[in-house]
Amino acid sequence: MTLIADLVSLHLVDSQVRALRSRLDSAEHYVALQEKQRLLLASRMDEAKSQIRQHQATGVNHEAESGSVKARIDTLRNQLNTSTNPKQYAAVLNELKLLQTQRDEIDELTIDQIQKTDDLQTKLVELERLSAERVKVRDAGQAELNTCRGEVGSRLGELDRERTVAAAKIPQRDLDIFNRAADLYDGEAMAELVAVDARRREYSCAACNMELPVEKYASLASNPNLSVTCTSCHRILYLGQVSSAVG
Repeated sequence: MTLIADLVSLHLVDSQVRALRSRLDSAEHYVALQEKQRLLLASRMDEAKSQIRQHQATGVNHEAESGSVKARIDTLRNQLNTSTNPKQYAAVLNELKLLQTQRDEIDELTIDQIQKTDDLQTKLVELERLSAERVKVRDAGQAELNTCRGEVGSRLGELDRERTVAAAKIPQRDLDIFNRAADLYDGEAMAELVAVDARRREYSCAACNMELPVEKYASLASNPNLSVTCTSCHRILYLGQVSSAVG
């Protein structure tokens, strides 16, 4: 076989290998993405739980402080009821008013902590729902990935071996050109050189549709053991009958 025919053969198997690997990589990426999102939700859940504990602890402290103030208020009220000294009465009454104001402020802070706790618990319930849904999606994706591995694995191994055999027939220089184009265009390393108007000697690359000089066609037609690339996209060119012969 000629170099161009060998390159076309390599292209056929290489494109299959890349398609199967792309399918497998997409399935793996999907599962990884779902797991990443699940972990993010788990982190947000842990943060919400931590904040709930903090607000609850703060609320408990406020309640304890309010209780202490209330005990002092009760003591002062007893003193107020038994006080016979006008000065002492006024002093106790003034402290009583200050403590009542302080207790009202503490109670407001306690209510605020309770509200924040309730809001966070509502948020936590929603995060738990989203996390459960994400787990289901991830598990379904994992099942599809396992199926894909089973379907693709053996065939990919066969194609890898075929590609190795096909690549071994190609000179290193031409193989490097092929691999660069294949990596650049997701396996589409080759393109047919088509005659737009043969009588006018007008030719183009079937992949990028750029007009090609007639010398490209002349080189391919006269020497099938020479790799010729598109001046625009740098894919390796071939004539249509070569692809048909290989197929």
